[in-house]
Amino acid sequence: MTSNLPTIPSDDGWDAAAAENAERVIKGTLLKFADWNWTKGKDTELEKGISFAALSTAAGWVKWWEGKPIQYKMREPGRSLPDREELGDLDQSEWEVGPNGELKDPWQNTRFVYLVDPKTAEAYTFATATWGGRQAVNDLAEQIQRMRYGRPGAVPLVELDAAPMQTKFGRKSKPFFKVVEWVGGEQPAIDQPDAPALAPAAAPGEASPFATEHEAKLPFDDEIPF
Repeated sequence: MTSNLPTIPSDDGWDAAAAENAERVIKGTLLKFADWNWTKGKDTELEKGISFAALSTAAGWVKWWEGKPIQYKMREPGRSLPDREELGDLDQSEWEVGPNGELKDPWQNTRFVYLVDPKTAEAYTFATATWGGRQAVNDLAEQIQRMRYGRPGAVPLVELDAAPMQTKFGRKSKPFFKVVEWVGGEQPAIDQPDAPALAPAAAPGEASPFATEHEAKLPFDDEIPF
């Protein structure tokens, strides 16, 4: 049966096409989080318990105008994000008015998480410009780093969950990436007693000790205007 399949050429064009798409900031279907719920695309609720492979993350400033992203300033490898003052648009009289009636900075400090369905290879992107969202990304990053001390290259399968968060406005929610399995990577040798012990994952709702003073002043509402 397989002998009748055509021979696949060494350069069939798919790699080049994928490389073109890799330059896009948003890859595949956009994921959103708000009010304890995850949705995809045009507000289609995600299936409970579904898990994705968390392949990579990126950080950048996104400029918004009339409800749409019009410019990206992504963090370059090995460098920090530029300071907000370096981006321009500092005249607040030219800013748009946000939903709360206050002037809104057009540049939003944003994190992107690139996920893949392990069964279908469908791509997804979660983008967040909130303090709680960035904290969730940082918590997952720390957990990945700890695992890779003993298992280099391991990739987490994460369930998209939610966690409580106390704010000055009361009890709110934030996204939480619950690691359910690790795939790939180099398995540690049995005779390595000195391998660093893995610290437990951050509990849902636990404040991150790595939040910066700038991030602590950012709004706590995890809904973003995608």
